[in-house]
Amino acid sequence: MIQAKELRYGNKVQTQHGEIITVQQILSNTLVYDTQIKVTQEMAAVGKSYKTAYMTQVIEVVKESEFQEIDPISLTPKVLEKCGFRNYVRDEWILKVGNSHMDFEFGDEGLRLRQPIPSQVSLRYLHQLQNFLFSLAGYELEMELA
Repeated sequence: MIQAKELRYGNKVQTQHGEIITVQQILSNTLVYDTQIKVTQEMAAVGKSYKTAYMTQVIEVVKESEFQEIDPISLTPKVLEKCGFRNYVRDEWILKVGNSHMDFEFGDEGLRLRQPIPSQVSLRYLHQLQNFLFSLAGYELEMELA
């Protein structure tokens, strides 16, 4: 289970069924991860008129999940690759951000920033990495879902 205070809009997490979702809204006990607007149109009878009239309905469909049903996505080499990281040397992972790059070390404790001095904080989950990069560089980390 993830606490609401750990999340922000755009974070990727997973349901207990393994579906990867993107946080769109954070509510008191739930989070919204998908909203769609469905528009339906039906023919309507208009008295004795020969004109065709239509009735239109707009319905908002909201998918939400309780925090107890949400799990973090663990960082793995496969997840890092889906996020755009490149592995050139054994435990060193590099992410290009704009015209520069960030070097990370990935080990048993998690992912740590390497430059200029190795970080004392280890990142274990994707939402932590997304929040870290956003607060450090204003960079919105995306994950390729395919």
